[in-house]
This record gives sequence, C-alpha cells and structure tokens, in this order.
Amino acid sequence: MGERVRPAFFVPCRNRGLLVYFDPLSPNMNVIRPVLLLLVASAFIWGCAPSVTPLYRDYEVNESHPTAQNEADVYDRIRTALEEAGWTETEADVPNVVSTEPRWSSSWAIFRIEVSLDVVPIGDEHVRILFHPTRHSILGGRTKIPYLDGGMRRRYLEDLNEAFAAQGFEVLGTAKERDEENVEG
Repeated sequence: MGERVRPAFFVPCRNRGLLVYFDPLSPNMNVIRPVLLLLVASAFIWGCAPSVTPLYRDYEVNESHPTAQNEADVYDRIRTALEEAGWTETEADVPNVVSTEPRWSSSWAIFRIEVSLDVVPIGDEHVRILFHPTRHSILGGRTKIPYLDGGMRRRYLEDLNEAFAAQGFEVLGTAKERDEENVEG
C-alpha cells in the first residue's frame, strides 16, 4: 500500500491575492489586457478634450445698422453696449481701448475671481473683447487665469452678445468657432 502524503496543517498555502490577475501566463490576462487598453485610451481622450476657451471674443461691425453713423461712432456704440451689459467704463492705459472696472465673478472659501474687459476696435470692420480674469487668494496672492471656463462664459457672454448685437455688432466668436463653422457649413 502506498502512503498518502498530506501537507502539514501548520504550513500555510501561498496566498497570491491580486497578483494572480496580472500574471502574464494567466488566462485572466486575456480579459484584462483589452480592458486596461480601453481605460488608458479613454482617459487619454477625455484628458485631451478642450473644455475651456480663449480669453477673447470677436465681433464684426455692421455698418448698415441704424445706430452706425461714422467710424468714430464705433467707440460710442462699444461704450453703450458695455453699459447695457452692466459693465462700468474706466480709464484705459491706451487711447484706442475701452476698459472696464473689474467685477467680482465668484467667491469661494479660499479664493475670489474678478474679471475686467478691454474692448479694442480692429481696423474698421472688427471689434475684439479681451477678458482679464484674476484669481485672488485669501492669503493675498493673485493669479491670472489663462482661459474662460464654462461658468464665466455663461455669466458674461450672453449679456455681452445681446448688448453688442443691439448696437449692430455681429458675433464672430473665437478663431476655433469660426473654423468649425467653415468646415461644417
């Protein structure tokens, strides 16, 4: 008769835990590899998707609008549009720019955001609004924000677009938005 050998009760079996799933020779790896590849690819795509926009908007000057009289009138139309949108004009550093006083955009526990505008006529046919958002920390630091996030776009652009349209300016948006319209249209 043969003897049966049993492991001693005091010798523990090796516990491999999660390592068994990442063993290159394991059949489970055939399932995990495509899932990991899909997760890495989707994270890369979501991470590269733009959700912010540049700090400017372009408008075209409509000379056939009833409020248009002459080239010098563009500055008066800009000032009127800014007043209609709720912005207060301030003295600009440069004579061909219409600047506004900063407005507090939002206030969080550790920082506040203020935004000011500069409106610049470009030639006789276009006007550009430049946004200047700044984050103020409770510790006294200031940081420029290099983009317009969704909250700032919703908060400011609708009123500005309506006010500038009422003064005879047509919204052109940003260069990316114009390129998308040209490709689609």
